[in-house]
Amino acid sequence: MTSFFGFFEKRCDPVLCRLAKYVVPYKWHLLLAVICMSFVAGTTALTSVLLGKLMDKGFYEQDSQMIVAAPVLLIAVTLMFALASVAGNYLLTKISQKILITLRTQMFANLLRWPLTRYQTYSTGLVCSKFVNEANIALRGAVQSVLVMARDSLQVLWLFAVLVWQDWQLTLVACVVGPVAAFLLRRVRRHMRDIVNDSQKAIADTLSRVQESYEAQRVVKISGTYDFEAQRFKTINEAIRKTGLNKLKLQSLGTPITQVVTMMGVAVVVAFAMLKAQHGGLSFGDFITFLSAMLFLMTPLQNLAGLNATFTAVSVAGKSLFSLIDEPLQPDNGTVELPSVKGAIAFENARVRYAGAQEDALKGLSLSVKPGEHIALVGHSGSGKTTTVNLIPRFVDVTGGAVTIDGVDVREFSLENLHKHIAVVSQDVILFEGTIRENITYGLETSTVETVMKACEAAALTDLINTLPHGLDTQVGEAGNLLSGGQKQRISIARALLKNAPILILDEATSALDSESEHTIKQALERLMKGRTTLTVAHRLSTIENADRIVVMDKGEIVEMGTPAELLVKGGIYARLKKLQVLDSE
Repeated sequence: MTSFFGFFEKRCDPVLCRLAKYVVPYKWHLLLAVICMSFVAGTTALTSVLLGKLMDKGFYEQDSQMIVAAPVLLIAVTLMFALASVAGNYLLTKISQKILITLRTQMFANLLRWPLTRYQTYSTGLVCSKFVNEANIALRGAVQSVLVMARDSLQVLWLFAVLVWQDWQLTLVACVVGPVAAFLLRRVRRHMRDIVNDSQKAIADTLSRVQESYEAQRVVKISGTYDFEAQRFKTINEAIRKTGLNKLKLQSLGTPITQVVTMMGVAVVVAFAMLKAQHGGLSFGDFITFLSAMLFLMTPLQNLAGLNATFTAVSVAGKSLFSLIDEPLQPDNGTVELPSVKGAIAFENARVRYAGAQEDALKGLSLSVKPGEHIALVGHSGSGKTTTVNLIPRFVDVTGGAVTIDGVDVREFSLENLHKHIAVVSQDVILFEGTIRENITYGLETSTVETVMKACEAAALTDLINTLPHGLDTQVGEAGNLLSGGQKQRISIARALLKNAPILILDEATSALDSESEHTIKQALERLMKGRTTLTVAHRLSTIENADRIVVMDKGEIVEMGTPAELLVKGGIYARLKKLQVLDSE
């Protein structure tokens, strides 16, 4: 089977060839489906032969047995056709569903292992479109294509054999039809690929627009931009209508072209057959067999002509799916597996330049952090604070220099082992649809009730849980929308406490909270930071007054470093930021 695909790989669309390789594990199911389709094709050819023979026997030879035999034989052949058709369709659908699961599994597994920069390349709507719309198009079209190719190609072969066997001269006349239809259909296909691409892009844009508007519904309401959003959606919706209409027009051309050309061929053949019959070279039964075989040929030829558009849609959708599967994953070549770390972190002349950027986001940053030390990173937006902390769990990789934990380059750890030693609490809290318990124990499902409750207590969650009728088993809603910002943040802290990792990253963990919530969260964070190496990214300088050292960054470089008191005396950037925030609070 592998050699079969290798033979055709250079002779067909590479996307279609790659999709076909997914069938290899189900080759016996496919073989059985093809056998069923061959029965379907055979019964069609047999029907045309029977019609001719029954005509001669019943009408010319006046065989009385044909009165019973004719309907019995035709019904028997029809039943064989129906049973074989149902069995073949079922087997092909079963194969397609298994392949669909395989493709979506590969896409999802790769999606979670992309480097951070790849998530900025694809919109959510585009990714969802690939999972839902394009995956269905590819597999549904592939099944339809295999069905048509197996059934209708065999039907054409069987019926063509009947035509040649019945009268090879008339068959030669009929063969003039094929090249004309093929030429016309090739012209149609050239335009189909671009239209299918436009159609899928329009669907992805629609998904993105709906998601964005849904998530921003409060902004839309307060801004009174209902008409504006409706107009934006109308524009995208109109694009879908136009591409869909253009696609339908081209798809619908295939069948009429084949039908017209085929009927022209039938007309010519009928004329030649009548001429031959007048000279005694063709009986009425033979003519009925030949004519019925030609008419039976029309449907499979029309279906095969329709493959032109189907193959194009499958190829475009498949290419889109494989673009997602083929995205480079985050490198994970490390072999170091440490059961625990002390938490000493060192940035050694670390440089980072993002793709397409003209200059480095970090310009040779060097910093040593002792185990258990609390380092706070401050500076203006874009100064490189978040990039710095993202280097530790390898959300971003250095383009120069190194980052080490306990003297081991983070790239030498396996990603799974590296992430085991790090906990992150960020401004944008991510909660999954489910219960409070499921969100706290995410990735830590073996945790006992006792340890979960201790984490909740340390995160100041106990009072909240006690007021809820279902306690820990209370649903949080989609993205935690049934909870307040402070409640979600405390769940995030409880998750970090339960993980008990020696290294903690706090990225603007309190910036979106009100003063009362901030005070509660600050106390919970102090309990979380105890005994851990902590790097805090903060805009609110009041939240980092207890930091061991403050690192002030500007344009990717460290410009100041020291204790809060030392930096205030120094009168530099930190002192100015502190003064501005004091004035703002007044």
